[in-house]
Amino acid sequence: MVLIDGVKYACHSCVKGHRSSKCTHTTRTLVEIKKKGRPTSQCSHCRDLRKTRAVHGRCDCAARETEGEL
Repeated sequence: MVLIDGVKYACHSCVKGHRSSKCTHTTRTLVEIKKKGRPTSQCSHCRDLRKTRAVHGRCDCAARETEGEL
């Protein structure tokens, strides 16, 4: 795995072959390695609310930001 500015990269062949952590190819086209698991769908504000107050709902912060409520 090639590390550039704190971001992990591996060549496409190694990613497809499940060898991204062992990849040392620097001459091939490199692909950014994403974090494991499902991506987050809530902002950090709503995630903190869910953890502290047991409030679980859809995140509308981006919609409210465009309207100027937040």
